[in-house]
Amino acid sequence: MKSGESNTSPAAGGNGKPAGKSVFRGFVAGLSFGLIAGLLIILLAHPVREGYDGIRFLLSPPDGAAEPADRKEIRRVERRIRTLRIRLDNLIPRSPYMIINTIDHRFLIKSGRKILHEGFCSTGSYTLLKTHDGEQTWLFKTPRGMFRVRDVVHKPVWRMPDWVFVEEGRPVPAPDARERFERGVLGDYAFDLGNGYLIHGTLYPRFLGLPVTHGCVRLGDEDLKKAYTYLGVGARVFIY
Repeated sequence: MKSGESNTSPAAGGNGKPAGKSVFRGFVAGLSFGLIAGLLIILLAHPVREGYDGIRFLLSPPDGAAEPADRKEIRRVERRIRTLRIRLDNLIPRSPYMIINTIDHRFLIKSGRKILHEGFCSTGSYTLLKTHDGEQTWLFKTPRGMFRVRDVVHKPVWRMPDWVFVEEGRPVPAPDARERFERGVLGDYAFDLGNGYLIHGTLYPRFLGLPVTHGCVRLGDEDLKKAYTYLGVGARVFIY
């Protein structure tokens, strides 16, 4: 006998048991499978409408499947969705604004729902810096939330904060000392978001797309020019 062959006849069900019981069990198994398959088909056949942000709602059961109270609730939910959609549309700025993704280190400049420009950026490294005595600490993260551009500066001069000198192991100079001021390191433009946070250029374009900054948002030269073209004082910046 070859491997895999059986010494029982087909009439015996292939397992040495009476054929009648095997046929009955096959009938029951087939019936069960048919019922399960039918239920799945009914569920998957419901029309599905896609709401905002990929949220899906089962809104329209097959005719006759919903009670009058259910249909009334469905209409109420549909009206609520339309109301929320209008409110969401009203919240979207019509003038150009920027969205910054600190996870993927990408940005979008949009007007309404239209994308005007997009690209890579660099955001906070989440590095923790302490003074030798431990009295001062800095966590280099990019803040999240909704901001407005407070000022746009052409050819900005960087006033180095205390952490620069601590990080480099140098004595911290007086607030207005000349060694605090440095030209040419922020690019052609800087967008002031408040509390010392800027959107500015970079001397290290190879690091765009990586979390390497001390909290500011860095853009490449061409992206910075596009930002200057679209974003003025008062423009909204959403960071998440």
